[in-house]
Amino acid sequence: MKQLYTSSSGSGWRGAAVSAALLLLGHLAHAQEGSQGNTTIFGGAQMSFFGNHNFVTGGGGTQPGVILTERATGSFGVLNFAGDNLTSVGASDAGYVDGYVRKYGAGTFVFPVGDNGALGQFAASADGTMGAYFHTDPNTAATSNLFTGANYAALPNGGPFATASVGQNVEVVSIIEYWDIDGANATPLTLTWDAGSAIASLTGGNLAKLTIAGWNGTQWVAIPSKVDVTSILGGSGSLAEGSITTTSSLAPDSYTAYTFASLILPLPVTLTRFAAVAEGKTALLSWATTEETNSDRFEVERSADGKKWGKIGTVASTGESKVLVDYFYTDNAPLTGQNLYRLKMVDRDDSFAYSAIRNVEIKGEAVRPYPNPVSDKLLIDSYVMVKEVSVKNIAGQYLLQVQKVSNDGVDVSKLTPGVYIVTLTLFDGTISTHKVAVTR
Repeated sequence: MKQLYTSSSGSGWRGAAVSAALLLLGHLAHAQEGSQGNTTIFGGAQMSFFGNHNFVTGGGGTQPGVILTERATGSFGVLNFAGDNLTSVGASDAGYVDGYVRKYGAGTFVFPVGDNGALGQFAASADGTMGAYFHTDPNTAATSNLFTGANYAALPNGGPFATASVGQNVEVVSIIEYWDIDGANATPLTLTWDAGSAIASLTGGNLAKLTIAGWNGTQWVAIPSKVDVTSILGGSGSLAEGSITTTSSLAPDSYTAYTFASLILPLPVTLTRFAAVAEGKTALLSWATTEETNSDRFEVERSADGKKWGKIGTVASTGESKVLVDYFYTDNAPLTGQNLYRLKMVDRDDSFAYSAIRNVEIKGEAVRPYPNPVSDKLLIDSYVMVKEVSVKNIAGQYLLQVQKVSNDGVDVSKLTPGVYIVTLTLFDGTISTHKVAVTR
């Protein structure tokens, strides 16, 4: 597909656009009828706008709503925008170009492309740039053919594009969408997203990890790019919506397809040691760095099960350093039992990475019934921690339940001699069972 179209400059694009508009005339009546009110550009045909366009009101010979162009390789339709600094407004999930759009002329142009009821606009400035949006998994690269009611074969040429095949520092690639962008002239490229792109899931909620990725023929590679502070579509960039632009110009033909990917970010610090040990009823954490660049802070997180984590403290970092720096943090109220700790190493731009996990076991006080055997008073070690004491026989019948345990213990003098099951329920939810013999 990359070699099917060549761009021109100066007055050349005007002649090409006029020829494209004439080429459409033989199909236009059929197009209007076949699209049931929207405009259709059949395979091999082109249509050109010489001014701005609005998808809400239509114009330039088109109806409002979707403009459908044939996508089949070697015989697809194209909508041209011919003129300097043109705009296309009003695009939405209900009004876009379902297929290929090409721009002729100067100025950055936002391509109003979409697919399968989803808008997926991109932007470029180079004369002759052309592209289409595919709202489908790159691993199949097959989208709906609205002309036949079936699916196209994998598009563009070179597809499908395995998202498991990634280059250096690429963590994961979007399986929701991709773009085919063509052109020999260098240009910055901008991709846009909305809630349907699931950028939060892709990046783990860290927008600093987002990048544009390009398929180089064998794998997805990261293209240096930066999230736009103000989206090209307006508003501030966020996980829900925004745009991202390459940091330098490139010829779109450099890659077969483009999409979003999440990066493996380098650590803001070089962590050489991280340890956690029990110190009595506290947990002492210590770590050291040998290099820090743009580092802001360490957030200490704790978990009982490795699934739910919570921040329990913050330690400011040195920020910039190339020498050994030691850090310490004391958890004065660890959990009884297992305590999992990790460090969230946060950069000044709020990008972050996690350390390895360390485990500290905090032993609780001994809570047990005594003496054993017992004849009259069953005493409880650390009774202030006990919420309830219950006594069952070996058949499982409850004989005693005491909810106010005191230093006097539990009176078992009326129990028949034998073996009983004593259950201790602590205020922290811990439950323990003990076999106790009653004698006379």
